[in-house]
Formats: sequence, C-alpha cells, structure tokens
Amino acid sequence: MVLENYRVRSVGFFDKRNLRKSIKDYEQCLIMVPDHWQSMLFMAKSHQRLGNHETALLWLEKAMQIETANHTIPQEASIEAIHLNDINKAIFFSSEAIRRKPGDFALLGNHAMNLLIANQDEDAKKTVEWAIELNPSDIVNKNILNQVTNVMSEKKKRPTCKDAIG
Repeated sequence: MVLENYRVRSVGFFDKRNLRKSIKDYEQCLIMVPDHWQSMLFMAKSHQRLGNHETALLWLEKAMQIETANHTIPQEASIEAIHLNDINKAIFFSSEAIRRKPGDFALLGNHAMNLLIANQDEDAKKTVEWAIELNPSDIVNKNILNQVTNVMSEKKKRPTCKDAIG
C-alpha cells in the first residue's frame, strides 16, 4: 500500500535491461537446481519490477510449494494478487504469511488492509488493532486503523485493490 507519500521509483531503460538479464541468470540457476526457491523469489521480484505481475505470481506460487516456512514469499504473492485485482488470492496469501510468521505487526497490517478491501470490516479492525497492540508506535498500522474506522463509519469510501497499490 502506498502510504506516507512513498513511491517506488520508475524503472528506466538500463534497469529493464539489467532485470531481463537477471531473469535469464535465474533461469540458468533453475536449470542447474530446479528447486532453488531463492532464484524463483528473485525472478518473481524482477518480473514484479517489470510489471509482469501474472508471471511474478506464478513464480511466487512455485517457490511457496518448495519453501514452506519463509513468510516473505506469501507476503509478496499477496502484493501480486492485489496488482492483479484478485482480493481473494491476496487474503489467502496474506493469511499464509501470518501463519508462517505469527504476530508480525507488518504482516497483520497488510492482511487487515486486504480484509478491508474485501468488505470484511470487523475482521480488518480486529486484525489491525492486534497489530497495534504488538507495536503501538507503528504509524502505518495506525493509518490503516484510521482508514478502517472511517470506512466503517462511512466517512470514506472503501479502498479498492487499485487504491492499495497507488
């Protein structure tokens, strides 16, 4: 979610060229070690930066099948599902990230935002309140709680997947 005026910088010509080269390198790694989930993750991140969200999600799903403990993989898959406007998949993946790393306030905030988009307001509120209990100084989750509260009181419209990615 784009918060606090943070924006990912655009990808220029040379960046794109380097990303495409890195994808080829990761493909070579996978020829040598087919279950190398790290290469799958970084290949997905490269595709993500190039805007190839469907391909990125496919690689993340493959990596998740191999590496079943790392929370970063489903967290990234949740972001890709948001890019693809698939809130049900986003919730599935953000839930999986929390299952893999219970009590992580950042993962809980991400999941709460997904729940809010999916019209699951009470669950979103409980989830973000739990995240704030875990880290009371986290500004991002306080912003998410404010957004949940405003949607629930009809002071603001419900965010969409598009709103979540800016």
